[in-house]
Amino acid sequence: MHFITTLTALITAVTTTKAAVLPRADPYVGDLRTFAQTGCLLDNQGVGTFTESMTNTCNLYPEQFSSLYVHITNGYVFRAHNDPNCHDEGTVIVGTPPGSEHPVVCNNHPTSWVAYTVYRL
Repeated sequence: MHFITTLTALITAVTTTKAAVLPRADPYVGDLRTFAQTGCLLDNQGVGTFTESMTNTCNLYPEQFSSLYVHITNGYVFRAHNDPNCHDEGTVIVGTPPGSEHPVVCNNHPTSWVAYTVYRL
């Protein structure tokens, strides 16, 4: 019994140590908070994160949204789309750099967005 407890503790310690030193394979680019209604107050749908592997591709969002705010790393542009395949021009979304002291900018649209793209400038 003592052997099993010691072995379990050792495996947990090794697993935790290895996990802590792994480099991030998919760098953070930004995050967004969406709302079903305009104004960035009502019907908060939660927060999503986008990473380097999600750039230069159309990302279908799980729910339609009419307003959002975005934290985005400098050097990237975020577009919200009405077309689920991002075949429309999209709306360029004004973002705030992560960790910025500036307030977030609420971006609104009279019809719902359903997808987004992120591109490096």
